[in-house]
Amino acid sequence: MHYKNLILSTFLFLTLFQCKSTPEKNSDLKLPNDVTFSIKLTSIPQELMGESISLSFQFYRCPDTTSKECYVPILENKLEVGKIKSNVTEGKTSITLPKNWTHFAIRILGIEKVHGKFSPGHNPFWYSPADITKLGSNITKEFRFLSQENKIPNRIQEEIAKKFTPILVFHKDKKYLPSNIEKYSSFFAKKEYTLPEKDIRRKTKGQTTWNYVEFPDFIPIKNPTHLYYHVRYAQSTVSGTQSEALPGFRDDLNYWYEVGNGDMVISYWIWYDWNEGPTKFGNIHQGDLESYALLISKEGKPKRILLTGHDHILLDTDFRNINSLKNHPILYVAKGNMGADGGNPTSAYGGYTVKLNAGNFLFNYISDPWDVFPSFDPKESILVIPAELSEKELTSVKIGPGTPKPKSQEQTNPNGLEGSTTVYVDARNMIKQRIEKLVMWEEPGWVNQKSSQDPDGHHRVDPSVASFFQFQGRLGKHPRTVLKIAELKQFGASPENAPFKTNIEQHFTFERPRMERNHTDREGNYGPKFYGDDSTPQK
Repeated sequence: MHYKNLILSTFLFLTLFQCKSTPEKNSDLKLPNDVTFSIKLTSIPQELMGESISLSFQFYRCPDTTSKECYVPILENKLEVGKIKSNVTEGKTSITLPKNWTHFAIRILGIEKVHGKFSPGHNPFWYSPADITKLGSNITKEFRFLSQENKIPNRIQEEIAKKFTPILVFHKDKKYLPSNIEKYSSFFAKKEYTLPEKDIRRKTKGQTTWNYVEFPDFIPIKNPTHLYYHVRYAQSTVSGTQSEALPGFRDDLNYWYEVGNGDMVISYWIWYDWNEGPTKFGNIHQGDLESYALLISKEGKPKRILLTGHDHILLDTDFRNINSLKNHPILYVAKGNMGADGGNPTSAYGGYTVKLNAGNFLFNYISDPWDVFPSFDPKESILVIPAELSEKELTSVKIGPGTPKPKSQEQTNPNGLEGSTTVYVDARNMIKQRIEKLVMWEEPGWVNQKSSQDPDGHHRVDPSVASFFQFQGRLGKHPRTVLKIAELKQFGASPENAPFKTNIEQHFTFERPRMERNHTDREGNYGPKFYGDDSTPQK
């Protein structure tokens, strides 16, 4: 293996980084020289009475959002609003616009007391040069505070979550099955680690450190499976996700719900004590949170499913394009290559592999990472099933589309499997264990707080999960990715706590399943292996 070490070391020294630039787009716009901003804050929460509030106005010159200097404001003004005396307050200021700016933000300062409890909307609120051109020299902006409490009663959340609890399929020799995080509750002590130099939070928020908890390595003899869930209206928004916003300003504590057409999203999180990666060379880390989401109608009918893994949306498709039994989706969890236990990604299909891209041809050659998904096979696979499913209901499980032919030529499967056969499997002997408990996520800012508009009138949370719900940071003893060249092994970062994960994978915490999409990797993809119809879901 010494020659591989030499090649790897040489490659690391010779790797080049390229920066791409984007031309400035302001030259053709007729921007005013001066702009007067009239700011209004309404529905101000009682907790902010007596607090001193101010507004920051920041302009950035950022044609290339990867530039090191991009996130230093070229002009910053401040408006002191003063102490809050009522639930409405106003302020006005005039600003001479700088030249060649590309991004502009208005931010409310001094509202930390209600951060995570009441949202003023996007904060900061972003404008592009085109916006200012359209709005003119007199701009009025209202920030209206809304409670971030979930308006869906707990009883309904519980009913929905129970209805769509998954049937999980694993290779029979899978080492780490889903467990629970409550067993670590007495060890929940926050620590800090230094953020990597390239972490964008150093630029956008001035952070140099971030949080993590280090759990002991013990695995108890009894380690039951719990499933964590959150039901919300599909029309939800996270601050910092405006199209005009600079990257890195997403604020997972500032979000708001709207009823919209009544559609709801159920997000599920599956906890594993360890991730051993898709290859024996890495990505090893303590703790793993894998998740999927369902879009359902206000009547409770499943419409779409969205699955993620490896920081990607792996699949977003019609619920009829997957197998389910009595509304419980059948989901497959991968092992890795070369004997690795796997990174626990979840798929809606079994019996296939995806070769992953390790970053470049050399890493691919050395580690050759794969996701190897099990088949629904009594001889080779085991199941973790919902508590309420009986063995009798697993006597004849439909696997496949259950349709005689694909809907149309346009829907030919990308893997050429449009002719997939349907089989019926007696899965009674595949049962390994059951999902013993469903745990509902409480809104983090409201944990054990007196309610304001919650339909249940309380935010009581079991002490064993209260710290977990409120914690922002990484869950496990590996807060940073470390590549140990001498060992040819990578220790990956433990996961960000849900629902605070800030990478793209977890954006669907507030993004509903909405369009046909799937992730394609080095070889293979996670897309549909068949196309179903109303007869595909097994009743």
